[in-house]
Amino acid sequence: MHIVVSDFDETITKKDTISALAELPYLYKSFPIPWSHFIDTYLQGFQKFETPARDLPILHAWIKDQNQLITDANFEQMFSSEIAYQKALRPIELNSVNELESKSAFSGITQGQVKEFAQSKTSLLRDDFLAAWKSASELHILSVNWSRDFIEAVLYAAASKWSLMSVVPTIQTTCNNLAAQNGNLTGQFEKSIVTGYDKVEKLETIVKTSESDSTIWYIGDSETDLLSILYPSVNGVLLLDPKESLKKFQKISSLLGLDSTDFKEYLTNPKCDTLKISCKKTGAFYFVKTWKALTKMLR
Repeated sequence: MHIVVSDFDETITKKDTISALAELPYLYKSFPIPWSHFIDTYLQGFQKFETPARDLPILHAWIKDQNQLITDANFEQMFSSEIAYQKALRPIELNSVNELESKSAFSGITQGQVKEFAQSKTSLLRDDFLAAWKSASELHILSVNWSRDFIEAVLYAAASKWSLMSVVPTIQTTCNNLAAQNGNLTGQFEKSIVTGYDKVEKLETIVKTSESDSTIWYIGDSETDLLSILYPSVNGVLLLDPKESLKKFQKISSLLGLDSTDFKEYLTNPKCDTLKISCKKTGAFYFVKTWKALTKMLR
């Protein structure tokens, strides 16, 4: 029984979809404020709020002593600095969200319009995700994305297109969702998943409430996913192909404290599409290049 818990933007999709959602206020209503205003507000959050010093590399304790594996008992202590850093990002992330709320950017747009818009965006999905979804017994999505309706409508539209609706598990989505009332967006956000710490808290709940014989996978692509990927007893996957996203791959590897010698075969051999980092007592940490490679691991 494989329970797949996944990020959405740039993990299931080829690119971030916030820019797609940003079209909604201009497509379905006459909204006078340019989107650049909200981008500027987001960036101002980094000047407005301080973050604590980040203890890098993230895997420093394990790198120093590779017998010191990640466990349930030491997870919070081992990653206390990263947890504090992720928590401190919350007001920064909410700076632009609060501005979107105050300007009523999304209010009055209907859930039906969001779903209709999403159904035309199936080309955004990464290759072979549908096969992985089909191989899972459960699919949970944990995302800082703003719309459960958008996420699920895109995925169900793709499943329907390929006649897979009867064989894929129901999607269970937790995100920074745009609230709705009587079928209309209120313009307010639920703010349940805003940072990487919010994600790992939700993942912990999934782990604790799942059947004991379940194998739980967490799949992500960015810094926001690292705490969840490193969570004990979970098979954490950093879904990144260095051939396609070399700078991002190098940045995250550096944050973790892993260097090119750890990745020589993974970087140079096209046939090497998975790499295990043995830093957990239970569960595992993998680098995986594609959903196709991951699907093989789910079978």
